[in-house]
Amino acid sequence: MTITLTRSPYVAGSLPKFKVWLNNEPVTKIAIGEEKTITLPEDYSIVQIKQLSGKSNALTVNDGDHVEISNGPGLWWMVLLAVLFVPIAILLDGPAMLISLVVSITCFFILLIKTDSFKLTKINNKSTQ
Repeated sequence: MTITLTRSPYVAGSLPKFKVWLNNEPVTKIAIGEEKTITLPEDYSIVQIKQLSGKSNALTVNDGDHVEISNGPGLWWMVLLAVLFVPIAILLDGPAMLISLVVSITCFFILLIKTDSFKLTKINNKSTQ
């Protein structure tokens, strides 16, 4: 029982390898543009990707599934934060600028931890989660 995992070359955070987790246990790492075949320990397993504090959605997979790693919704929230809030913070002066930058960096890390930075999708015409 195996699945195929493909990491898109257009995923953000692409320098380090992503850790692949099956049933809450690390099994391998996957590099940018790489495709890996992973052996499943059970008929239905849960796969998830983690990198530093970022994570993906947990996806239930079974034998023969082909899963693609792409950018998740958390990434878009982080980009929105950077585009809107950081320029405003830089325009401020003195302690207000420092406080605004600390708030924006804190928000960035909260988004990184609480949202899915990466998205796992089944691409073999089976149902997606």
